[in-house]
Amino acid sequence: MLVIRINNRVFPNSQDNKPPKKMMLYTFTVMMFFGIAGIFSNYYINFRHEIFLGILSPILVGYVSVFFMEKFSNKEIYLNRMLIKVLAFKFIFHGLFVVIIFTVYSFNPVPFMCSFAFSFIGLQIMETIILKKIQVK
Repeated sequence: MLVIRINNRVFPNSQDNKPPKKMMLYTFTVMMFFGIAGIFSNYYINFRHEIFLGILSPILVGYVSVFFMEKFSNKEIYLNRMLIKVLAFKFIFHGLFVVIIFTVYSFNPVPFMCSFAFSFIGLQIMETIILKKIQVK
């Protein structure tokens, strides 16, 4: 690993600035969900906005939780506290998101809720797999 020192500050070489493997695993899962949403929105053109709005909230909250899992992965006590705080954040954020979407945006709610439920469950499973990988190391 090459390290650059400037004014007694250590900067790793640009080759070592790779994203964490767990974040890449989550990113590939998100890309898969966007692909699936793209396929369904191609067949159901009238519901294109609802399908993509449904996957937006679970993806945003998932990135936040995976980021904090990576950040606190070395400290088990802080990881447990962080997971409880992220769970509370998820409850509040998803609830507000669904309420705001239903009050502000007029649309057909069935494709939105199907997309939301499918992506929420799938991304929660992926977060669980990532958490298990973090706890194993």
